[in-house]
Amino acid sequence: MTEEKNVYENALDNYNTGLFLKLEGSAGRWFVSTFLDSGIIKTLNEKGNDVIDGYGRNITLKKAVIDYDRINELWDTEPEFIEEIEEPLRFLEETEGGA
Repeated sequence: MTEEKNVYENALDNYNTGLFLKLEGSAGRWFVSTFLDSGIIKTLNEKGNDVIDGYGRNITLKKAVIDYDRINELWDTEPEFIEEIEEPLRFLEETEGGA
């Protein structure tokens, strides 16, 4: 049995695979705003994966990590923001646990 990934690990996977570049419109902007602009996913000044974006262009991403210190900081300064990110995951856990 494999352990389920948390919302931050899933976001990092979406970044590393370039999936966020293929999301249309507001979904892509939400990902960038929520995880990249907020600093939850921190890019490093190192070459990451080569991916193809939603327009068929080759893009080289920077390596990235989850910044757990930033998540903790956001819990202190903007708890509603973090709760909104984690709420869908909590709902799924409660639903699966109650089934």
